Amino acid sequence: MSTIERSKRKITIVLEPKGEFVSLSSFRTAIEQLTVLLNEVASEISEPKPHRISWGIAELSLDSPAKISVESIEEETEGIAERTASVVIKGLAKLQKEKIRPQYFNDNALESAQRLARLTTDNLARVNVYADLPDHQVYMIEQIAVNITDILEYLDYYGSVEGRLELISGREGQPLYFRVQDRINNVGVRCVIPDKLLDEALNAFRKRVIVSGIIKGDSSGIPRNIRVESIEVIPGEELLPQAEDLMGQLKEHPSGIQPYGQES
Repeated sequence: MSTIERSKRKITIVLEPKGEFVSLSSFRTAIEQLTVLLNEVASEISEPKPHRISWGIAELSLDSPAKISVESIEEETEGIAERTASVVIKGLAKLQKEKIRPQYFNDNALESAQRLARLTTDNLARVNVYADLPDHQVYMIEQIAVNITDILEYLDYYGSVEGRLELISGREGQPLYFRVQDRINNVGVRCVIPDKLLDEALNAFRKRVIVSGIIKGDSSGIPRNIRVESIEVIPGEELLPQAEDLMGQLKEHPSGIQPYGQES
């Protein structure tokens, strides 16, 4: 039994107060947000069948600084819990340095990490999170919260926007852009274009287009602007084949159509 307990992966949060005590609200927030963060990452790791891990308090010290260690209390989820602990620490360390979403960190996980980082603006001098692995330790500095704000504001991905091209504009020294009214989300999308695509944009003015490139979307994935790489004009109804045209083609080439199952 002791061998199983020693093999469990713990993750620990340390709360160092500015004064003599850690406030009850800070203590409660730390436990709640750490649990949310762990569960959200675990659910992403275990896709397509998300598992919710039951976490238990393995160690608790109310001395200054306060320390809480948690671990999985169910044997069937220990493998996911061990990987989750490692992914969470690596992700937090990445957020210290970059405005890039770590793997397996969904929006809820990012928001929980942000709340943990902002505990230092309360009555805490320092918040430290670590796992019992080499080099798995991170301090929850304000820069983590700042970087998460930027990540949640925009998501970068390659994609396309379909809608009517409107409002071509540009100023000297500033990038050219036009606006497309996104048909799916019914929002205006600012489309930044290189000089080489200006003629294509002018020829497509007030026409329905598919614009492709690097999209910046909000946390819901709704496009807000796009760095355009290509513009495709969608043919108007007058340019699409009409029913009489198709019938004419069938009459001209009747031998091209055979009943199902009949060999040529």
